[in-house]
Amino acid sequence: MKGLKITAIILTAAIGAAALTACKNEKKPVSSGINIISSQKQGGAGVDGENIAIIDPEAEKNNFIFKYNGVSVIINTPMGNILKSLPSDYDYQEQPSCAGQGIAKTYTYNHGSFSIETNPVGKEDSISSILLCDDTVSTAEGIFIGNTVEQVKAAYGNPDESTTENSIVYIKGSSQLTFQISDGKVVTIVYQAKV
Repeated sequence: MKGLKITAIILTAAIGAAALTACKNEKKPVSSGINIISSQKQGGAGVDGENIAIIDPEAEKNNFIFKYNGVSVIINTPMGNILKSLPSDYDYQEQPSCAGQGIAKTYTYNHGSFSIETNPVGKEDSISSILLCDDTVSTAEGIFIGNTVEQVKAAYGNPDESTTENSIVYIKGSSQLTFQISDGKVVTIVYQAKV
């Protein structure tokens, strides 16, 4: 299991580096102490320019759910109430948001077992991704790091068309659930906005 955790940490670092690289090409705003409110929809460009940082009023009944200590964490829902319900022992990071104006925030729980990332949407922080990094946490359907491809398919059925040799992808509502695979086993689980 230690090898899987190291692989998950490496993949997590790679995802973070890719996100930061994407932001490096953006023009830095001039700080004047004035908040600029845009008339554009908040969110990053997805496929065909579709915005992906949203708050989806149907997310609670239509999206994949991650549960931790009895708390449901769902993509494209506000982080505010979730933050109050989850344990207060977490690591926190923030950086300028690539998906919208304002600050993207990352909350890492259970000594690195999972993290929740948010992006600003209006006055709310919307949950944009949930990353599971070790076998101490699992999906609501019971899949965790170290499970086999066969176990994933038994729990979720046939994957989405975008599945590759290294990942299994499922889409539900405005969310996407991706299982990163190495040597036939799950090494990382990512909930994110559908792209």
